[in-house]
Amino acid sequence: MHRNLRRICGATLSVALAAAVPAVPATATPLSGRQLEAQDAAASFTGHDVFTTAEVIDARRFYIAPRGSEGAIEHISTDTPLPWTVSVDYTLDGPSASGAQVRGARGLVGVHVHVQPNAAAQGDMRRFARQLRPVVVFTFPTRDCADISADNGVSLTQSGQRTVVAATADPGEAVDFRVYADAVRFSMSPVVLAALSADSPDHYADVLRTLAAQSGRLTASVNNDTAAQGADGAHAELIATLTTLRDQERALAKSAIAEQTTQHSRAFHEYMAAYVGSYTTHLSGSIGTKTQLGALMGTAGELKGDTPLAYAVTGLATAVNALSDAHQHTGAADEVDRIIQRIRQQGTQGLAEELKKTAGEQTRLGAKEYSAGQSQLSQAMVPYSMAYTDAYTAHLDTLAGGDVGAAAQFQQQATEQTNADNTTDPNLSGNMQNVNAAMDTLAAAREHTGAGSAARQIMLRFSGRFGGDSAGADGVEPINKLQPALRHSPLAQQAYRDWYAHSIGGRAEMLRAKRIADARAAERQARSANGGDDMSTLVSASNDDASADVAKYAGSVTTSLGGGTAATTQGSGSDTHTNSDGAIPESERLATQLGYSGLANHQLIVPSAQYLIDETVQIGAMAPALSAAADAMGANGALGRQVAASGGEASSLDSRMVIVTNPLR
Repeated sequence: MHRNLRRICGATLSVALAAAVPAVPATATPLSGRQLEAQDAAASFTGHDVFTTAEVIDARRFYIAPRGSEGAIEHISTDTPLPWTVSVDYTLDGPSASGAQVRGARGLVGVHVHVQPNAAAQGDMRRFARQLRPVVVFTFPTRDCADISADNGVSLTQSGQRTVVAATADPGEAVDFRVYADAVRFSMSPVVLAALSADSPDHYADVLRTLAAQSGRLTASVNNDTAAQGADGAHAELIATLTTLRDQERALAKSAIAEQTTQHSRAFHEYMAAYVGSYTTHLSGSIGTKTQLGALMGTAGELKGDTPLAYAVTGLATAVNALSDAHQHTGAADEVDRIIQRIRQQGTQGLAEELKKTAGEQTRLGAKEYSAGQSQLSQAMVPYSMAYTDAYTAHLDTLAGGDVGAAAQFQQQATEQTNADNTTDPNLSGNMQNVNAAMDTLAAAREHTGAGSAARQIMLRFSGRFGGDSAGADGVEPINKLQPALRHSPLAQQAYRDWYAHSIGGRAEMLRAKRIADARAAERQARSANGGDDMSTLVSASNDDASADVAKYAGSVTTSLGGGTAATTQGSGSDTHTNSDGAIPESERLATQLGYSGLANHQLIVPSAQYLIDETVQIGAMAPALSAAADAMGANGALGRQVAASGGEASSLDSRMVIVTNPLR
């Protein structure tokens, strides 16, 4: 009792102090439900299905689900040790390795799982370990892990794109086994331990399926989104709309990337043709087999002005942008798919705030990586241009017999032969790989930009359907920035308003919020005047311009040879993305200029249920694996035959447990 009183007083003091001095962003650790002593907690499990995780942030949380689909899920917390200990160890190509070392690794990965009764467990907790049968389940993605083998008695089955690993032991015994996988990029699911009692293999299978179904109810019990307890529930219409948008973006990605890849290839070859064409006009003396520095410097001079080379540079810059932009659709589709899964798992509670943050972070990351990709492309083109010119000069010398006067008539033939060398000449093909790698960097950057755009557009278009937070609030009332958990707390409201009104940071944030609100209002008015939201795509053309870097390609070659300063393009007719219609909306620019949207949302030390949601989502995500393991536990399954051979167990305890741990975290 005294301990609880100190906790309440401490929390009150924290909020009061935050009103005077803005705190470092942090998250307190709320206890959802009752705090119980060990034996009282174990007694509460009787007749129920119990879910928890092996990881402990403070006191361990248990989610207690009554049998059947009716009845609320209760949350309790206790410091008591679990009935079992779960350990997972790894090897990589033989020697022992840590989880961090095997995560994403290539090679032969060994996974050793050891589950045994916990000697530190007390009372009924110890009795659970003696009387419940342990069943261990986890999965490997078949795309990344192949040639999977395991110890005798371990069940390996295919379920979709995953290999399901399952093993069991008699009540009171340890589950101890090894599994090996030939990994391209190693990963595995969390490990789930289901503990239950039954009187036959088929009964065990039925109970596992029941536990799988029950686990899907946990997240809804945290966020109070009862509609999420159905398949798609009240979110079915929203999910259907988002699914259409996702599929639309995937189709646009496929068509746009294919089209722009062709356009970029054409522009690239046109640029190289214009480049060596200009170079050919500046050749003097005998052609030779290596690049002539004087001719190259003459070419650099044609990068400015009304010249074919200047226009070719602009055309390539436009193609680079357009191909990169096409990958925004991929990022948008992936982000919408993530949002759909998030709604199915967690409902819409808090989604608007999450989308604001995602939009800002992804937009900022995309801009940063695109800038790096532009520099990478420019640097890759310098050695490629030199290698290309060397190869072209050698071909031209052979075709023209070294005669500069005959060079022009063999220019096209020499260019075609040099283009063919892209796949056969080790020097040229190696440098071409670096150019392609830079293009991949630009594409990946645009996927981030597309994800940010999708998050922003969905937040703006569907915010009215995201209940329970400041989803549709464009006003600057401070309470709209407060986390939902404290939005109805008078003390928290006053603390937040005082910070806004009386601190320099609060006044600056209030002004910034007003500018964002004004910009969003103007954007809504403009969309309304134009007939509403355009639902044809969730992304827009970028306003980045690659021509400045592309223009340095040939000029940088002369600079690297000591031949002067790189020229820049002065040609007219640029078709780069500079119109304001394709730019990031002003409201989002303002919202992201300090790093990400909603930066001031976490100025107070406030309770957050997010880690509880993450925890329940992790448990619920193992439902398919439990269902797949149920088949192995049936009378015709490998584990079911083990149960039958041991004689089965009478239903000695009316409690069932599911414990999940993530060994790679």
